[in-house]
Amino acid sequence: MSHHRKALLPAVLLALALCSANAFAQAAGSGADLKDGIDQFRNGQYDRAILLFHNVILDPNAGDRKAAAYFLIAKSYLAIGKLDDAERNLEFYLATYPGAADFEEAVYQKGRLLFLQEEYQNAILVLQGFIRDHPKSAFVSSAWFWVGESLYGLGMLDDAQGVYQKILSDYPTSVKVEAAQYKLSLIQMRKKEVELSKLLKWSHEELLRSVEEYQNREKAYVQAIEAYQKRIGSTTSDDTRKVIADLQQQLAQKTDELAKLRAGAAASAGSSAAPEVDRLERILAAKQQALALKELYLQWLIVNGGAGR
Repeated sequence: MSHHRKALLPAVLLALALCSANAFAQAAGSGADLKDGIDQFRNGQYDRAILLFHNVILDPNAGDRKAAAYFLIAKSYLAIGKLDDAERNLEFYLATYPGAADFEEAVYQKGRLLFLQEEYQNAILVLQGFIRDHPKSAFVSSAWFWVGESLYGLGMLDDAQGVYQKILSDYPTSVKVEAAQYKLSLIQMRKKEVELSKLLKWSHEELLRSVEEYQNREKAYVQAIEAYQKRIGSTTSDDTRKVIADLQQQLAQKTDELAKLRAGAAASAGSSAAPEVDRLERILAAKQQALALKELYLQWLIVNGGAGR
């Protein structure tokens, strides 16, 4: 080996050693960032976690860590409600890393994301597909819960109720048991509200019918009163007063006749004409009483406004 080659050998070895050290340092760096990012994620520090996961993605030597970083970025955005960013990263992960360790959960998270985006029908399809393809997954009970939530969002309360009850019966240790019980109580309340609304609607309709009936009766009464007043008012007050004057004249005449009859009866007391006098006296007294009653009635009509209107 020449002297020149001997001089180059240490330099080459040093360069290789530096490259290996740098690659190891980068790999160790992405690993540390991923670990720290997971710690921040678990502590609810999602913005910090996202920055650390982005460092992993930008590292060309991150290898399989990139898949985990993309998925955790999607979950972090999901946690802070940035659904569009979550969808973009999750879809990239599902399309790029179908064999990744977290792929099963990623499918479940897609169904949950669709629910949060209020795409209830699509959420049900994805979640039911997940349950069918991964029946032993630890996320199955949660998947059922989001199916129930999607049905609830669609207003399909009976179907949602069946799903929540399934969680209680089939997955009694699920983290979604308490939430399912709460939603069952809400469904019962909503059903009672619907029944109450129907009852109030029926009561309101009954009230309207009763009001209409009352108004019809009132109208009939008013018409009857008006007709009666017209009949009474067919004679004027002057006519009524003339009738009263005639009655008073007749009454005075009958009173005078009665007085004369009584005087004649006294003069012929004990004669055979006495029984006839008594009979005539009784007749005249009855007529006198009838005339007095008629006068009283007509006076009442005038005082109370019944005549002349």
